[in-house]
Amino acid sequence: MRLGASLRVAAAALACFAVLTGCSGEPEPPPLAETTKKLVSDGDAVAAWLESRVTSLTKERADDPDRNSSCEPGKERRFYVAKGNFADPSKESPINFIGLLKVELLSRGYHNEVVDNLDLWEDDTSVAVLVNPETRLTFILFARLEPKPNIAIIGKTDCYSRPD
Repeated sequence: MRLGASLRVAAAALACFAVLTGCSGEPEPPPLAETTKKLVSDGDAVAAWLESRVTSLTKERADDPDRNSSCEPGKERRFYVAKGNFADPSKESPINFIGLLKVELLSRGYHNEVVDNLDLWEDDTSVAVLVNPETRLTFILFARLEPKPNIAIIGKTDCYSRPD
């Protein structure tokens, strides 16, 4: 009898372990339509910081799939792109400007993705890469004094299978 009870306990422990292991993997990202909506919402929130300090602001708001992306065949992604020029470059600091834009994305659940800080802040240029781990959205924030455009915000979704 003891052997049977021990086997049941061991089987129950293995079943619990299997369930926990299976659930501990990376969650699936939300559907492309939902992720695209968040991409545009977050991109517009960051771009709102630009409007009073930037001229010639243009936006591409994830309307079209793909843009010669690196997705494998049969997959697509969406992009958000905003570009503009400093209204008065003599009063701007790319590092400070990107810091302000980063705060908006950090408040929305994004995390810094830094490869090498020394490569990202030099020669009046600043770059920040932020990723939202839940939606797998990535934003690249870029500012420089010269040449124009001085500022670029590029957001992108993960690659999704194209609908059949």
